[in-house]
Amino acid sequence: MTQYTDIRSQIKTGDLLLWRNHKGGAPLRIIERWLVRLGTFSPYIHVGLAWREGGRVWVMEMTTRGCSPRLLSLTGDFAWAPAPQPLSREALWYAQSLFGEWTYSRWQAVMGGLGRITIGNDVAGQCAEYALTVLQRCGQIKFADQPAVVTPQGLLDAALMQWYSPLRHVNNPRRATIYPPDLEPPE
Repeated sequence: MTQYTDIRSQIKTGDLLLWRNHKGGAPLRIIERWLVRLGTFSPYIHVGLAWREGGRVWVMEMTTRGCSPRLLSLTGDFAWAPAPQPLSREALWYAQSLFGEWTYSRWQAVMGGLGRITIGNDVAGQCAEYALTVLQRCGQIKFADQPAVVTPQGLLDAALMQWYSPLRHVNNPRRATIYPPDLEPPE
C-alpha cells in the first residue's frame, strides 16, 4: 500500500478520493454504511475531490454535516484516482461556492444508488452527486445522458474509464490534530 507522505506532493486539485467502510460510530451510521456497500456492490462508501491550497491538501466533500472542505491528512486511509489535469479555476470556484450551500440528503443517497436521482436539481445531495456535478461542469467526466447510478463506485468506474488512471490505495494513519502541520517545504 502506498504511503500518504510518499504521494502527497503528487495529489492535485480535482483528483478523485474514495473511502472504504470504517469501524465504529453511532448504530444508524453503521447501518447506513452497510446499506451503501450492499446497495452498490462496492467497498467504497464515500467520495470527494482533492484541493491543494496554502501548502495543504484538502478534500472537498458532501457529508451529513453538509458540503465543506476537510484536511486530507485527518481522514485515514483512502483510494486515489489522479485526474488527467487539475480542476480549472472556474470549476474550483464552483465547487467552493457550494460549501455551506448544499445539504446532505439521505433520501438522495438512496435514490442515487437506485439510479433515480437528477443531478444538481436542488441544493440537497450526497457525496457522489457533489463530486460528479463539479467534474461534469469542467468537462473532466462526460456522459451522453444522465448517469444511471450516482454512487462512489459509479463515479470511480467512469473516472477510471475516461481518465485511463490507475487507482492507488493510500495508507494515511488517522491523526487527531492538524499539528504538526503537513505543510509543503518553502520553495
